[in-house]
Amino acid sequence: MIEAARENPVPVKSQLSPTPRYYGSCKWFNVSKGYGFVIDDITGEDLFVHQSNLNMQGFRSLDEGERVSYYIQERANGKGREAYAVSGEVEGQGLKGSRIHPLGRKKAVSLRCFRCGKFATHKAKSCPNVKTDAKVCYTCGSEEHVSSICPERRRKHRPEQVAAEEAEAARLAAEKSSSGSSESEDQNESGKDQNSPKKDSDE
Repeated sequence: MIEAARENPVPVKSQLSPTPRYYGSCKWFNVSKGYGFVIDDITGEDLFVHQSNLNMQGFRSLDEGERVSYYIQERANGKGREAYAVSGEVEGQGLKGSRIHPLGRKKAVSLRCFRCGKFATHKAKSCPNVKTDAKVCYTCGSEEHVSSICPERRRKHRPEQVAAEEAEAARLAAEKSSSGSSESEDQNESGKDQNSPKKDSDE
């Protein structure tokens, strides 16, 4: 019932709005709950937006960062202002919407699988890309660790810190190797002294 209500056409307001048309970008949109916020270009104000006010066919939603135009009005509950008659930057133009749909009677258009890390229509428990029951890192595909401690992920998100740590590790390894070589030389010298014949004290 919820999915059907989300996909029914939205009646367009026939009366002329007393306010001008505004422009902004989608800040975030919860596709499961059907609402989110847009940021106004001029004021930077966060404006509530409900899926029923989106000009698009089928499943109505906004993609993060999507450019929109709209009118502004006070919310019925008195909690700030909201955008309505929301469309593309050209008034009346359809919206792109989010590529991610919540699970329902229909398969999701794009769902993140946390076994292979790909956006697909399958769930993690039935992932066709991973043939083992072991936990797999969906960042690099390794079975030796999970994504939260994946070195590739750390290199991607914190390259400067990782580079510094690797340089420090290389320095310590070089010092250890140098120290080991010195100790080995000292031991060899000590062995030579012990094995050399002692001279007679009378001589």
